[in-house]
Amino acid sequence: MVDTKRISAEFEAEADNRRRQDSEIALLELEIEQAWADLSPSGSSFDVLSHDGHLLDQTASLAALDPQVPIGSRRGLRGIKWAIRKLTYWYVRFLTDQFNLFSGVLIRHLRSLEARLGRLEAAAGLPIDQSVPAGWGILDDPPEPSAEVVAQVAGLAGSEPCLVLSAGQGALVEAIGDRGMRTYGVEQDPDRVFTGLSRRIDVRTGDGLAHLVGSEDGEFGTIVLTGMMENLPLKDLIGTINQASLKLKSAGRIIVAVADPASRNQVESELGSGLGISPMTWRHLLERAGFDARLEPCTDSRISLIVVAHRTASTPNDSEPRYP
Repeated sequence: MVDTKRISAEFEAEADNRRRQDSEIALLELEIEQAWADLSPSGSSFDVLSHDGHLLDQTASLAALDPQVPIGSRRGLRGIKWAIRKLTYWYVRFLTDQFNLFSGVLIRHLRSLEARLGRLEAAAGLPIDQSVPAGWGILDDPPEPSAEVVAQVAGLAGSEPCLVLSAGQGALVEAIGDRGMRTYGVEQDPDRVFTGLSRRIDVRTGDGLAHLVGSEDGEFGTIVLTGMMENLPLKDLIGTINQASLKLKSAGRIIVAVADPASRNQVESELGSGLGISPMTWRHLLERAGFDARLEPCTDSRISLIVVAHRTASTPNDSEPRYP
């Protein structure tokens, strides 16, 4: 007969030993339990976002499965659950990746359908939300970052963990991770997520801003904003700055790698009217949010300036946002 009590005690002793060696483990356990609470049917994910938040953003935040199943806090069972989770993680991760890719495709088509309905309503003369630029959802997604941008952003990254929004195929996630930092990214395009996962890069499907809202306050040492940040309206960008300010550690930093909308060609300029802001405007908004921000020149043909914003020790991360 298997002595389950002895095995459980050994597991628990090993777990306690690892907690003493690495204080981050307890924080990660809390993070996993919070993520499960947010994603479970009885969770309060809808309460996290404002009552007038975008329904598709709420759907995207609920559609992502987390392979890190919580193991609870009950002594004895906790060690057994940890061992089972460790042994089955490869399989659970495979299943969640497949589901998250499917959810990403579904959300992408729903956003496309929403944009088409909005154009039909506009053509029929029906009232539409004038706060959303007409070109939203039509402008092509930004290309993957160049090798120059990837190398420079990776060199500018501060403390871990690092979050990349949006991650694309994962080049930035991989480069920052190669420096020994815990890094993952969130990407809305399922095709790019699939490419990243096929290269064993931690790119997760979902809406970037919704993921940021659902993260713990003070969770990240570095947040990289790039990719789809070029195609978002000002209201969403201000919301991203507010949320990033809350989610950074006390001495964290934000790195913004986006192209200047002024460099768009005629078609992109007309379709992208009201979408995206220049690096100089990013710096201005970050400074108003309490950061020390500077512009770093880059040799890339698209992204000529990279914004680096440091949180000073005197700037609290739990202060009220400066923007409505």
